[in-house]
Amino acid sequence: MKTGTALTILMLGIGMTVMVNVPNALGSATDDATQHFNRGTELLNKGDLDGAITEYRTAIQLIPNDAEAHYALGVALKRKGDLDGAIAEYRTAIQFNPNHTDAHHNLGVTLSKKGDLDGAIAEYRAAIRLNPDQVGAHRNLGVALSEKGAIDEAIAEYRAAIRLNPNQANIHINLGIELQGKEDFDGAIAEYRTALRLIPDDAGTHYNLGAALKRKGDLDGAIAEYRTAIRLDPSQADAHYNLGVALHAKKDIDGAIEEFQTTIRLNPNDVGVHRTLGDVLADKRDLDGAVTEYRTAIRLTPNDADVHHQLMEVFIAQKNAVAAAKELDEFTRLAGNAASNRQKIDEAKKRLDQLRSAGK
Repeated sequence: MKTGTALTILMLGIGMTVMVNVPNALGSATDDATQHFNRGTELLNKGDLDGAITEYRTAIQLIPNDAEAHYALGVALKRKGDLDGAIAEYRTAIQFNPNHTDAHHNLGVTLSKKGDLDGAIAEYRAAIRLNPDQVGAHRNLGVALSEKGAIDEAIAEYRAAIRLNPNQANIHINLGIELQGKEDFDGAIAEYRTALRLIPDDAGTHYNLGAALKRKGDLDGAIAEYRTAIRLDPSQADAHYNLGVALHAKKDIDGAIEEFQTTIRLNPNDVGVHRTLGDVLADKRDLDGAVTEYRTAIRLTPNDADVHHQLMEVFIAQKNAVAAAKELDEFTRLAGNAASNRQKIDEAKKRLDQLRSAGK
């Protein structure tokens, strides 16, 4: 379970709808080729991909060097899921018309889906050289650069896209995520708030805003945003967990426990939440509850030495020397010989000896 923002860059444009405009003329093409092309576009817009592909291929047989027909066929193939076929057609379109901006852009989109980020970046940049005002190319270039780890360049592309169109919420979200990753929390908060003015009911953005506010130390603001995220999407486990963390920091222990328990109901195999809930219950002196949570964590990750140590501490607090000794043995077996671990082991042995002596 992560206590920070869910840094998931929105891959907008990867599945974008590409409108194919019917050309005014196909050069020296026959009327038959024009009719096949137009029919293909009509079928494409209706969602009949197989029919569109057949018509575009017929048009290409009649006019093999027509860039627009190859581009349109690439669009249809991509929607069909034939990425390799789409890439081949986009490349052919570019061969016949190197200035085909949409072919460069959509080739970049398709290469990105294939995992070829370098190829995608090159195509997005080609599209931008041909049309510097293409918002989608700037946005998708930002996504690809982010995936490559070129965060400053990605930020520059998102800012360029926003200058061209300030009303695309997802670009503000992506920019906010990158700024938050660079610990520019004020900048991230501003972008998330701008996005929420455009899409006020987006649970993920309320969650991200909550995370940024929490990092800024504004716990009340964070709690409000996490609660809004949960109201919009009650199944968002991270929002429940981080609301619990924020409530715990505000000393609302019962509220925190409730949120951690909700998180576990949504994601019962999250070891970290079981451990956290165990810690909070132990601090509240609900030792039986803490034992239950630590034992669940151990069942999920039997070789986690620290959980065995935490469970041992609870058994000592319960004055259960036998159970505590068993957990100490497990901790000793798993922890290794680091000096810090040896110190923990020595201290635990002393406390166990005291517990046994008190019980005689």
